[in-house]
Amino acid sequence: NLEAFRWEELEWIECRFVKCSLKGFRGSELTTKNCEFNECDFSGASLSSSKHRSTGFLNCKFVNTDLFGAKFERCRMIGSTFEGANLSAITIVEGDWSFVNLRYQELDELDLRNVRFKGADLAGASMKKCNFRESLLDQASFLHAKLQGSDLRGASLEEVDLRNTDLKGARLDIGQAIHFAQCFGIVVE
Repeated sequence: NLEAFRWEELEWIECRFVKCSLKGFRGSELTTKNCEFNECDFSGASLSSSKHRSTGFLNCKFVNTDLFGAKFERCRMIGSTFEGANLSAITIVEGDWSFVNLRYQELDELDLRNVRFKGADLAGASMKKCNFRESLLDQASFLHAKLQGSDLRGASLEEVDLRNTDLKGARLDIGQAIHFAQCFGIVVE
């Protein structure tokens, strides 16, 4: 249990944590490289301006966590949940965000090129003017998500239902436009 410690501005390299409670952890400006956090709980933690490179956060909880200005570069966030987390000014560079819970998060204007969001729960999320080029969005839930002005060209959208997604002004390639039409039962020949 590390919650009582204040470890700001530290650098953790190749560390491994399994089922650790990091609730309330104070790690502003923390840097991690090639670390792995498996089923760890960061609820209520402060990780503002932290930087994470090639680090895995597998099935972790970031409930009400302050991630303001955090940077995730080529990280694996598989199965993690971000309920009520502050993701303002976050940076995501590539990486695997499959099966994450980002419901109702505000992620406008992010560059999300080459990010994997397979099976991610993005319901109600605001992702206006995001760049999803070449991202993998297969089986993701975009129910009531706001993608106005986003660039989805080249992104994989297999098994994605776009009927209840706000795509006004979004950029689609021809294959995606056909997929969008098919979501509404339109037969394209």
